[in-house]
Amino acid sequence: MNDYNHYFHFPREEWRKLEVSKDQILTAEELEEIRGLNDRISLQDISEIYLPLIKLIAIQYHEAIFIHGEKMEYLKKKESRAPFIIALAGSVAVGKSTTARVFKLMLDRWFSKTRQVELVTTDGFLYPNKVLEERGIMDKKGFPESYDRDRFAKFLTDLKANKEDVEVPLYSHVTYDVLDETRMMHNPDIVIIEGINVLQADQHESLYPSDFFDFSVYMDANEADIKNWYLERFFMLRETAFQDESSYFHPYTKISKKEAETFALGVWDTINGVNLKENIEKTKYRADLVLHKGTDHLISDIYLRK
Repeated sequence: MNDYNHYFHFPREEWRKLEVSKDQILTAEELEEIRGLNDRISLQDISEIYLPLIKLIAIQYHEAIFIHGEKMEYLKKKESRAPFIIALAGSVAVGKSTTARVFKLMLDRWFSKTRQVELVTTDGFLYPNKVLEERGIMDKKGFPESYDRDRFAKFLTDLKANKEDVEVPLYSHVTYDVLDETRMMHNPDIVIIEGINVLQADQHESLYPSDFFDFSVYMDANEADIKNWYLERFFMLRETAFQDESSYFHPYTKISKKEAETFALGVWDTINGVNLKENIEKTKYRADLVLHKGTDHLISDIYLRK
């Protein structure tokens, strides 16, 4: 399926002409600090792509607040609105983490820090490695069945129920496992939820995660490009983070480059690539907005649901 009939299509050159009422709100130093290892996002991308998008999200946010206020006045209730939830989906290595951090920092600046903006990754909702191994699905890590969907559903329900304190599970990319510790969110106004699985739907569940989202974004690119970015990132990590002896992937720094390449290609061909085709890519058209990246890692096209 390749059906964008229910989307407005904005080539980059058209999107960048949208009027924005604020000037550049990130510095080169700030962008460098939050940029992923091999993500080529630039200040030009911030001004041409992300500023118009942040303004669009702000419009959606203000509209949601207004409608809630009107409804509460009509119903003679005084309950405050639940957090505005933004979902960010897409494949491994497509640049979601960088984009999520950009969203958070730019929304903080857009609202002059008058709104509490939180960022949550779904990695924390994975089952611990011990559980994955017991179930024989360690090689399915990242697939829908590797997530504690009940825990994720409770998290979303707590958010939308306006629970004052909501528990967020944490994940370590060093140990490649869920941590025993959690953190607490206290009355956020906006929550960005980033993860490969956020738009997936299980027909056996009574609620889909997307039932809770106010705005959703899918990061898209051709599979061949994503695979190349994944391999590029793997070898960059092999020279940096994997050098830490506590890293789950440290053993792959001790083998030859050819052996490491064979391993990384195997992971893509049997896990990440399969998950992309069987699960992740199928959720694209559930998103309110699709950001399509070209081979150069730059966003070339934006598709906005009509």
